[in-house]
Amino acid sequence: MARAPVLIALIAAAAAASAQPTVPARRSKAGISIGDITWADRELLRSEPPDKTSWKKVGEGDSLRTGDTLRTAESGVAHVEFPWMAVTLGPATMLTIPASAVLSTVLEQGRAEFSGSGREIVKIQVGEGEVRGGGRLVLRRSAGRTAASALEGAFRVRAAGRTVEIKAGEGTVVSDGRPPEPASPLPNAPTGLRPGADPVYVRSGQSVELRWSAAKGARHHVELLALSGEAVLLARETNAPPLRVEVPWLGTYRWRVSARDARGIESRPSTEGLICSIEK
Repeated sequence: MARAPVLIALIAAAAAASAQPTVPARRSKAGISIGDITWADRELLRSEPPDKTSWKKVGEGDSLRTGDTLRTAESGVAHVEFPWMAVTLGPATMLTIPASAVLSTVLEQGRAEFSGSGREIVKIQVGEGEVRGGGRLVLRRSAGRTAASALEGAFRVRAAGRTVEIKAGEGTVVSDGRPPEPASPLPNAPTGLRPGADPVYVRSGQSVELRWSAAKGARHHVELLALSGEAVLLARETNAPPLRVEVPWLGTYRWRVSARDARGIESRPSTEGLICSIEK
């Protein structure tokens, strides 16, 4: 592939990030193609450099370039594959790939899940902090606060001159201008999913009611996935069950839910339930 030499150079630069300053790189408006959009539910927009004043619709099969910013819809989800990691963007999320000499990603708002099993993922900038490590990580960015939840592996969260390590099953919160809080256990995953292991059948075009046992005050992130694989096809944010969701495709799908506490730290996903969408 024509972009392979460029990708190798970028990855090498990322690995040496701790020893090199981040220096703005000369770039064309188009930037360098470094990843692919492999799924988008609802409207997905991309803004090109030099600023975020012009947005264009993109979708599955389009490339993500240095300098680009992606923005999902209020109830949208998107999946991006890089050579070194995969990123799932939740609803109302904005992610930027700066056009700089050292490769990184910037979560500007919303929820993103980063997965780079068995390797060090590229540096993630979020608020006034940065995150490095390997495994599976959920980051949530809201006004003045970042919550990090390690689902697998281990990650180093640095801000205000201090570094906190979170391992699988732990999380931390960073408020702007302050160092990360000490690592703490993730909340318990929701239980009692209905429908559960026995699938519920629903006709195409009709909604299905999802229920689970929720802790008092918790908020929730619900995902729909294909019968195999980990690509998230549909995502919703909700305060408490029940949640009604329309499955727009025929077939059998898995669903799961995670809970987050008042600080924004998120649990591991629940066990999975099954939904079978059939013809009208």
